Amino acid sequence: VWLKQFGFAQTEKLCEWMNQTPVIDLRVNLLRTSVEEVETALQLKGVLVKRVPHLPQALRLVGSSGAIPNLPGFREGWWTVQDSSAQLVSHLLDPQPGEVIIDVCAAPGGKTTHIAELMGDKGTIWAGDRTSSRLRKLKENAQRLNLHSIQSYTGDSRNQPQFQNIGDRVLIDAPCSGLGTLHRHADARWRQTPQSVQELSTLQKQLLAHTSTFVKTNGILVYATCTLHPAENEDVIESFLTSHPNWQIEPPDVDSPAFGYSTPQGWIKVLPQKEEMDGFFMVRLRKTND
Repeated sequence: VWLKQFGFAQTEKLCEWMNQTPVIDLRVNLLRTSVEEVETALQLKGVLVKRVPHLPQALRLVGSSGAIPNLPGFREGWWTVQDSSAQLVSHLLDPQPGEVIIDVCAAPGGKTTHIAELMGDKGTIWAGDRTSSRLRKLKENAQRLNLHSIQSYTGDSRNQPQFQNIGDRVLIDAPCSGLGTLHRHADARWRQTPQSVQELSTLQKQLLAHTSTFVKTNGILVYATCTLHPAENEDVIESFLTSHPNWQIEPPDVDSPAFGYSTPQGWIKVLPQKEEMDGFFMVRLRKTND
């Protein structure tokens, strides 16, 4: 799949990236502190960090850092661990204070808590997952970061009629093959097969069709995966747009952190070998009318 998409030289670089030790990125909680303050606190402890281009809240740990919960600012909720690519997703969603946001595959809550931070913790975020044990982690994170705008629900998002037409913005961080994050989940390379990718693609199409009904007229839906497989990304979106003429792709704004990664089609594809970030696909869709 990669050879067809990227050619030999880029595929070789991509494979090299996937065999490296993964980097650790932090997302600074600007409701509690500043990037400078966290930078200074870490450096005083001898932990080296560097900024990540385009991402206003990101710091990348350089070299060894020891146990994450022992780092300065962890208990105080100054930051959380979240890869840079994943941080782009909430910037593309661009939630505004006072809105109703529905995050349908929310656990363990990295993007949910980011959405709350970007909204200044003002508004309502409905965070759902199929298993309540996975939502526990989300609640712990929200508590540590001192965020109060998140409400959780347990259940399959393909069956949540109470959310019809109430969302200003909806996020689908879709279950996927994880083929953009093989350096973090080495076992995924043995687990995924063409058949499993096809099954995921079917699930993703169902999720998108169902949860698109949660969006108000003129509202926004962001679809994101941490895979680089077209069957789970471009094909899912093209199939949805063909059968839903009242939706269109809305590229990121020029001042969005996501703008630098935008493609001519309007979606975003983060290639690890070029950007030194996890492989991700994301697209913002706008509902034009009913």
